Amino acid sequence: MEDSSLAGARLLRLEEKIAYQDKTIGDLNEVVVALSRAVNELTQRLASVERTVRGELGGREMPNEKPPHY
Repeated sequence: MEDSSLAGARLLRLEEKIAYQDKTIGDLNEVVVALSRAVNELTQRLASVERTVRGELGGREMPNEKPPHY
């Protein structure tokens, strides 16, 4: 009888660990999805800023000279 109760206790601990791991994996997946969305948004914003800056420069070359404070 001790063997079956010991095996039952081990099985219960394993089931608890699996349940905890499933929850942790779900939580981590939510974090990954949120970070992916943030990266996509920031990538789009960066592209927008790059287009704005290029539009403001109008294709002119930036002078290759030192700023006045040098």
